[in-house]
Amino acid sequence: MCEKLRLIFALVILTTILITAQASINEMDTQLKSSTRKPLLIAHRGASGYAPEHTLIGYQFAMDQGADFVEQDLQITKDGALVCLHDPDLERTTNVKEVFPNRATERDALETGTAKKGWYTVDFTLAEIKRLDAGSWFNRANPFAANPNFAGQRVPTMEEAIKLVGKRAGLYIELKHFPFYNSLGFDLAEKLATVLHANGFDQPGQQQRIFIQSFYKEGLLRMRELAPGYPRVQLLPMETHGREKDTAVITKALAEELATYANGAGPSKNLLKNADDVAILHKAGLVIHPYTFRGTTTANARRPLDEVQSNGSTVRANIVEDIQRFIEYGIDGGFTDYPQLWKEVIESRSKSSK
Repeated sequence: MCEKLRLIFALVILTTILITAQASINEMDTQLKSSTRKPLLIAHRGASGYAPEHTLIGYQFAMDQGADFVEQDLQITKDGALVCLHDPDLERTTNVKEVFPNRATERDALETGTAKKGWYTVDFTLAEIKRLDAGSWFNRANPFAANPNFAGQRVPTMEEAIKLVGKRAGLYIELKHFPFYNSLGFDLAEKLATVLHANGFDQPGQQQRIFIQSFYKEGLLRMRELAPGYPRVQLLPMETHGREKDTAVITKALAEELATYANGAGPSKNLLKNADDVAILHKAGLVIHPYTFRGTTTANARRPLDEVQSNGSTVRANIVEDIQRFIEYGIDGGFTDYPQLWKEVIESRSKSSK
């Protein structure tokens, strides 16, 4: 009997050792995959450093430069169509002021408490918006990158973006100004869910070609209610009223909150101080896609990539260095205005790891 007990005990010990060893191997394998995976290249408003943002030609540039996902910010027209535009106001990126000089209204789309005069998408029909030139502004603002093909570009609808992108890339869609549109009787999440359903994205294997993001928690909760199968990403800091300050710092509590309704976090990259902040979000099971990698340039003020900056490096070098640093932090992807530069970083890393 004692011999049998010793044998059983020995088998238990051996089994425990094998299980522990396998667990260690699995953990190492997971860490290896995590460190060597290719971070997603997300084209911010399309290839917006090279072409006018949220235009079909800008989306085409993004895919030609290797984007894994192309971003669409959603606004809504007076007649309920979803259009791809970053601002609720058409003035910055179109000639609406010239075409419709007397159509400005006062609205508080950003919920600041103060109405602002502007030419808001919600005050124009889709047919009216389609009359606008959404590309010439880029040529005027960036003569060093001007292209005659940009003039006359139109504001695309979500349907047009879907058709153009096809299966060449995924769609990274943002619900903009969710409470504002809700107050006007428009359910942005419901309209998006309807468009995605009509285009077959709710079919098996298709939902992973979509990310849905928002600065508004309520927008993502509504999306989860209507179409729970699409991955949801909470942008940070939140723009949900009262959450602007406490969501501007990465904490374990915030990460755990996000994980109850979202699959990922999209923090401003300034919120990620180091790899520890990335680890906090990862431990909650969230993917991390920070924004925006564009160096010292902005949506309204681009600079030639070979221009030397105050630190002695070029615009290009500064953007590349920024991308490299955050990839080292362990992010899962990122938004950039310069898809070509992100691609170059990834290809360089791939070559150096061989």
